[in-house]
Amino acid sequence: MPTVEFPFLPVAIGPTEPFPNGQIAFRPLALATLRAATGKTLRCVVLLDSGADSCVFPTSFASVLGLDILKMKKQLTGGVGTSANQTYYDSLEIDLGSGIQFKSYVGFIPGLDGQGIGLLGQSGFFSYYNVCFYQRQLKFTIETT
Repeated sequence: MPTVEFPFLPVAIGPTEPFPNGQIAFRPLALATLRAATGKTLRCVVLLDSGADSCVFPTSFASVLGLDILKMKKQLTGGVGTSANQTYYDSLEIDLGSGIQFKSYVGFIPGLDGQGIGLLGQSGFFSYYNVCFYQRQLKFTIETT
């Protein structure tokens, strides 16, 4: 089956006590275009996160897309090392290029506002595509059909 290959991208992590010189992490990041029912679009960076239950984005993205979080369905969600966040849900079209386009029911989380990236998770991304991570080669592939 046809696959699209993406490189892992380097991310600089600043110095910390255990790593006083900082670190470089290679992550499965991609550029995406989000399109809301309002017709507005947003270009952003997404992290393919197999540990995320669903696709989530910062709440600030919702306002750029012309979405009103107060009109969305909501629930409390949490992740590793985080407290519970109110998460607001709506549908988006997501385009990663190279023929990888899909519609997903996504969450918008205030806890991601400082990160500026979205997460593509199990429900709404991995449920549509087979993804292979090749850590030693610093690449990942997405099966397109």
